[in-house]
Amino acid sequence: MRRFYGESEERISVITSVILDAFEQDEYWMVIQKIEEAKKQDVETFAEALGTFGFLDIALMAQQATRRMQFLDELDDLIKNQSTLERTIHVALEKNLWVFGAEYSIMSSNQTLTRVIEEYTQKKFSGERAKKRPDLFLTHDFLNRHLLIEFKKPAETIGRDEENQAEKYRDDLTPNFGKINVIVLGGRVDYKVSVHYERSDVKLTSYNSLVSSARSQLDWLIKELTKYQN
Repeated sequence: MRRFYGESEERISVITSVILDAFEQDEYWMVIQKIEEAKKQDVETFAEALGTFGFLDIALMAQQATRRMQFLDELDDLIKNQSTLERTIHVALEKNLWVFGAEYSIMSSNQTLTRVIEEYTQKKFSGERAKKRPDLFLTHDFLNRHLLIEFKKPAETIGRDEENQAEKYRDDLTPNFGKINVIVLGGRVDYKVSVHYERSDVKLTSYNSLVSSARSQLDWLIKELTKYQN
């Protein structure tokens, strides 16, 4: 990782995220076994075994980043389909939170969070209002920081009304979880909101912007890893 010293915190987070995912690969287990065996031999052999780990690390990071690029291509096609529903996007992204940024890649949901959201939306949007039930996803990380994501249709423009509604959801859920950051996703963001107003706790963003940002981070990472391998 010395090559990346001096890079921005955001870029370092991208690298860290991909490394964590790469550790799930079976190839690492084989290298770790060789390292354990090398401990019993001379220092040079042990050092070479550790070096092998580094080469594998770089290779798998590049492979993971390339596959994520392919995922973004498929996600892009889904977004371009104006008939795509909120739930469809929800299913595609709930296990791929790295798309939102490296800082979100370690977040996840659980049975309790899912149940709370289901009970909340069923209570607030019952009867005739059931058709207006929002598609919400609540997630958290190991520091117990919470993020509430509302998915809108790719054909829908989001603006001040959607922002205010998301804040109400957040306020209703805050007594149970404390501070909650919010992201509202839609096809387009009303330019009057996006140009004149930006907050850190409630963010409105388009699917195209989301994918573009994720693609830029991966593109940078792939280029840097290619330089390192060469």
